[in-house]
Amino acid sequence: MLKSKSTCLILLSVALLALAGCTEHTFGGDRSEVSPIADQTVVQAIRYLDDNTEGPSYQITVTVPEAWAAQFEVENRGNAIVFRYLRGPEETRVAAPFLFIDALSNEQYWEQIGSYPGQFTNISNTADTYFVYHHPIDEFYLRISEDDFEALVDAVPEVIRSVEIVRQDRIPALAAGGR
Repeated sequence: MLKSKSTCLILLSVALLALAGCTEHTFGGDRSEVSPIADQTVVQAIRYLDDNTEGPSYQITVTVPEAWAAQFEVENRGNAIVFRYLRGPEETRVAAPFLFIDALSNEQYWEQIGSYPGQFTNISNTADTYFVYHHPIDEFYLRISEDDFEALVDAVPEVIRSVEIVRQDRIPALAAGGR
């Protein structure tokens, strides 16, 4: 009896260790990277991740309001850029997701707009990738006043109008004077 309990405990421990290693990163997902917003221009690379397929990499350039540099940080999740609102003193600061820019495959896009019509707004699309944005509908998760939330939401259309999207494999050719 004692031998079977210890064997079960060992097997359970091995199974838990194996499961702990099975994260999104194990299966090809990009790691999440968080960085402060140093100035009004934010440059990030994203691509869609559809099952085991990675789309082409795109460089996204966004101009944000000056106040956002102190109020936000940016998280790159590989297939999404997330502008996270910072609240509280620096040593205990909390970051709440506010504005999402997602890269979706054609199939993901059509599934998304069918599932959540009106919640995701198309920014642009290429032959293989759709770029959409969305933000929370109220201030609850940011835990700020309704007026402060509305001020952030009012800035979003200008932020989205500033978005520039360039396919990464074409950037060196453009810099060298090519097409």
